[in-house]
Amino acid sequence: MLSRSSKTSLQPLADIAAFLLVNAALFFAARLALLFFLLPEISDRASVARALYIGLKFDMRIAVFMALPLSFCLLWPRLEQAVSGEGRSLARSLLCLVTGLMAAGAALIYIFDFGFFFYLHQHIDMGATVFLEDPSESVRMVWQSYPVLLIAAGYAVFVFLYVRGFAAFLRRHRVCPVRPRGALFGSGCSRKRRALITVLSLVMLFVAGYGQISSNLFPLRWSNAFFSPDANIALLAVNPIQNLYDTRNYGKAIPPDVEATREAWPRMARYLRLPEGSEPLTYVRHFPGRTGKRLNIVIIIMESLCWERTSLAPSMPEALGRDIDPTPFLKELAERSLYFPCFYAPARTTARAVFTTISGVPDVNHSGGTTSRNPRLVDQSTLLNEFKGYEKYYMIGGNANWANIRGLLQYNTTGLRLLEESAWEARNVDVWGISDIALFREGTDVLTRGSKPFIAVIQTASFHRPYTIPDDNEGYVLPPEPGPEALAWYGFDSAAEFRSLNLADHALRRFFAKASRQPWFKDTVFAVFGDHGLNGNSGNLTPAVRACNLQAWHVPLFLYAPGGQIRPGVNPAPHTQLDVLPTMASLAGLDFYTNTLGRDLLDPENDRDAAAFVSMGDHERCLVKDGYVYLIRPTLEGLYRLDEHPSGGTPADLSREQPERAAAMRQEAMDFYYTSQYLLHHNGRKIISDARAAAQGTP
Repeated sequence: MLSRSSKTSLQPLADIAAFLLVNAALFFAARLALLFFLLPEISDRASVARALYIGLKFDMRIAVFMALPLSFCLLWPRLEQAVSGEGRSLARSLLCLVTGLMAAGAALIYIFDFGFFFYLHQHIDMGATVFLEDPSESVRMVWQSYPVLLIAAGYAVFVFLYVRGFAAFLRRHRVCPVRPRGALFGSGCSRKRRALITVLSLVMLFVAGYGQISSNLFPLRWSNAFFSPDANIALLAVNPIQNLYDTRNYGKAIPPDVEATREAWPRMARYLRLPEGSEPLTYVRHFPGRTGKRLNIVIIIMESLCWERTSLAPSMPEALGRDIDPTPFLKELAERSLYFPCFYAPARTTARAVFTTISGVPDVNHSGGTTSRNPRLVDQSTLLNEFKGYEKYYMIGGNANWANIRGLLQYNTTGLRLLEESAWEARNVDVWGISDIALFREGTDVLTRGSKPFIAVIQTASFHRPYTIPDDNEGYVLPPEPGPEALAWYGFDSAAEFRSLNLADHALRRFFAKASRQPWFKDTVFAVFGDHGLNGNSGNLTPAVRACNLQAWHVPLFLYAPGGQIRPGVNPAPHTQLDVLPTMASLAGLDFYTNTLGRDLLDPENDRDAAAFVSMGDHERCLVKDGYVYLIRPTLEGLYRLDEHPSGGTPADLSREQPERAAAMRQEAMDFYYTSQYLLHHNGRKIISDARAAAQGTP
């Protein structure tokens, strides 16, 4: 049995925990009320319990923030005495005022959130600020649509009862005075015991607020709520207060310019081969399928696979010293593949590359952060859904909460198996999760266990600081130490960076060696490319690439079909990550719809007017076409040739010599930009389902 003194010493911890539970229960009660209205519309009933569990963790996080003023007071002995007990207390009045204001604010957000739900079937977010542009009209709409006086009365009663209850809660709190320093006996709590209670309370608050414990230490994020393609499940799991915070950057992004997009539409319609008679601002195309055996698809997104750093770039002249071979396997793979040396990522960083590849829309949303981090734009159609009858995998060695990529993948893809750090037997080797070697090895086993055709995306991460060389490396032998001249020629900052890329190349070799022994290998098409390039002033850069910093977006692409479905060779036409999934869908013989900017890489017609659009920032972009690059920057704009030998000279601006080409390329770059900006906001899954239903004549 605990003594009275021991029980009293635990009072701060117990009362903080009780306050957390009461507030979490209030938030969860609102969630259950939402469930009552949502339940008839939920199709994924099996996910309701998980949505409630995730929602409860979000509720507990908000409860932690509500408990911070109380915790500060109860864990500071002098303040604890001031806010506790009977009688009047200025400190208690201030604490009640602060906590009451927080409760009033939270309740007000919930009231507006339910109003939004009944009006727009969505949670309130920072996009609601548009209603403040004409406040008088918004107020009239609210007054005419809702029982405002009844809601206001209920709100006032709730806040009054909450503050009264909180004041009574403080009065019943019993303080255990800290035993004087040096006293071994007597009443009061020892300082060590008091310190222990304080530490335990802080740990409890941290764990409850963090939301989850993972090996890569990612906290609970909004994308955890978007684990099901059923939009109502996400509505059920999201917390409205958290949603306001998560959408804070939405207003920072440059909004779509509809008029500019409409003006660009006829030119983009020709580029995309839209059907005759298509309506403006419509980009949906239908590609009929063909019968035959379904091919497996494996898409490998290699971390930071900059073309200029690979063995595919021009070799270092002998006069400069001993050359190195950073990626010997990629050089071999290029000879067995259809190799695209003029392939680009439309946007950096990795999160933008993944978003662009999966959605087929360049992530030009720079000011507002990556689009994968924006809950307002999480709804995106993807060609992964067109692979009907396929097993779908996305494999990553780390945690999918990185960049909130989980929401993009699981919310938009039906039947996707997202395999992340917790799915693998191998242990994490660094912050990025398991090594590429382990990811490829275990990923191959996953594919072999399946019984259906599959499409798998494997995202690597090892070629990244801290450049870890794992103990489990399947025979990797460190290459000879490169000289400084060789490192400078390929743009490596250090020998460690060179070895890391060399290890990634070795991991890819080991993957294909193991895959070649599997029964599905001959019926599989592989696409291997980089997520983005790297900055750096490599010695092998041409003047135009250096001036435009194109190496940061220049990555190689290999389409490899061991069964002979693709003839090996070199395609010098400029293409981008947008084209990968449409090409794979065509190769697989699918009957598919797409609303994106991607085209089939294997259609010769698409080489005729091929162009690579690159978005470098909100006001920086370029277009690569026909051996030229047109750069648009506030401080530099011009037309340059790409096919010059590496040198340290300044490229010549050819805009005056070739004004027609310069004007046409500038126009096309802006067309891509405006259309991409528009599609980020108009590429929802419903567009594809509506197009399919219209083609089939179903309502």
